[in-house]
Amino acid sequence: MINRRRFIGALLAAGGGGAALKFGARETNFPAFCTLPSFSLPGPAGWQGKTALFITDVHYGNYFGPEEARALNAMVTRLQPDLVLMGGDLAQTPETDLSGFFVHWAPACPVFFAPGNHDLTRRSKGSIMHQARESGMTVLCNTTETWGGLTFIGLPSALRAEQRISLLKASGLKIVIGHEPDEWDRYLQPDLVHLAGHTHGGQVRFFNQPICLPALGQKYPLGKYSKSDNCTLIVSAGIGCTDVPARVNCPPQIVRLKFT
Repeated sequence: MINRRRFIGALLAAGGGGAALKFGARETNFPAFCTLPSFSLPGPAGWQGKTALFITDVHYGNYFGPEEARALNAMVTRLQPDLVLMGGDLAQTPETDLSGFFVHWAPACPVFFAPGNHDLTRRSKGSIMHQARESGMTVLCNTTETWGGLTFIGLPSALRAEQRISLLKASGLKIVIGHEPDEWDRYLQPDLVHLAGHTHGGQVRFFNQPICLPALGQKYPLGKYSKSDNCTLIVSAGIGCTDVPARVNCPPQIVRLKFT
């Protein structure tokens, strides 16, 4: 596949995409066109009827600012989840100032966050995890959190840090927040739900197929995948944009998990 930035940039520069490009520009305006796919999960005792929202790839500071943050918080407040799971790339760069995001962020429920490749660098952790902790988020970076009898495991971007795969040996149902979906092939433990983003669903799709996909996002671009031993992968298109502000046939989305 060709480089996503070059392809989308050329498409925009050409100005010949017509209706498709206009449609993509309209889709970019969050929360307009944002979809809310729902997936049911069998939860442990006490989780029946609870809901969690999976929000990923905000890319704050890159076509996503305070106005969009206010709209996002309003959506989350309206949906009244029991838990919010943030799947990485909250910021556009590891040093992005998130104060404009957090001044509007008050979801009235616990929030677990695992960093993506835009939140970290190989040489430095940057300031994103510190800002997230200061805001009241529970940061999971090669760590686990047991909440209400359910195990949540947060793994950092595999493109930026080593992942402690040994954490997946925990018993019972495990909710894994791990940014890149193709890492699912390495998660071999049973009773595991991997929540991923990173791909943006391709950000530009024609005939329901992505045109360009990033490293570690080539095999599982969007949607729900299953394999034996009660293992599930859910890949969200996310809500932000990278490189250029264009989504074509690939609207932003927030995933709702319903426990049964």
